[in-house]
Amino acid sequence: MKTIVTHSGSFHSDDVFAVATLQLLCGTQEVNIIRSRDAAVISSGDIVVDVGGVYNPALKRFDHHQNGAPVRDNGVPYAAFGLVWREYGVEVAGSVEVADEIERILVLPIDAGDTGMSLYSLSHTAVAPYELYQVIGSFAPVWGSGGDKDEAFFEAVAFAKALLVRMIAQKTAEQNMKQLIADTYTAAADKRYLEFDVSVSAVACIEYPDVQFIISPDDPTSNQNWTATAVRKNYDSFESRVMFPESWAGLREAELQAVSGISDAVFCHKARFLFVAGSKEGVVQAVKMVG
Repeated sequence: MKTIVTHSGSFHSDDVFAVATLQLLCGTQEVNIIRSRDAAVISSGDIVVDVGGVYNPALKRFDHHQNGAPVRDNGVPYAAFGLVWREYGVEVAGSVEVADEIERILVLPIDAGDTGMSLYSLSHTAVAPYELYQVIGSFAPVWGSGGDKDEAFFEAVAFAKALLVRMIAQKTAEQNMKQLIADTYTAAADKRYLEFDVSVSAVACIEYPDVQFIISPDDPTSNQNWTATAVRKNYDSFESRVMFPESWAGLREAELQAVSGISDAVFCHKARFLFVAGSKEGVVQAVKMVG
């Protein structure tokens, strides 16, 4: 049983996610978490997070409030979550690629927010995103309620742990999908469209400039249809490299079948990036009429 010590009182995203990461590393039942600012308690901890004034991975001390705390090359200072993830992220995530993705999309924003960095400017709408630190903050006892902060902290940690588990699973699956796409691309005789026997994301094919369409099953759990999805020109735009004919836009079944000449046509999106048919042959026919 390892003892993890973090600070008592109010909590923030960085200490919540740091502790959740350590639970995943060690096993939830294998750690005893103590929230304290008592120096003797802190010194007795096997792992100390976000308190104690020391960053030393060899001693398993992960605070960032002291002078000289680490800062990333991009200028974002490390907070407790980042320091713990820096040390254990690969082990928890299962691969460097997945750990790096979670660092980019989750750890960096949390650390930036905790260390006072603003990551965006409001547009003319003046509408601000509801950020993760606000989600974590919602677990805190309501003012005037007399609620227990330790109990609230552990509820927030449970949420953070569940989110991390889901994100690791999703990013691991994405890496597997990217490998499938790479293998399929290499083997394809005609690289304008790639055929798959499982659903894949067309967005993941943006890095292949000669791929125009992705052909894959629609939703095998609910239907036997197939889809052809146009690949976007880039990650920052919804504009497709190729589009289905304007005369097909928004049509369904009989109308679409009559216009396209494809006997099992089911649907063409009004934005003309998606075509659905009752068979793989149907969507291949549609793609060949465009590509």
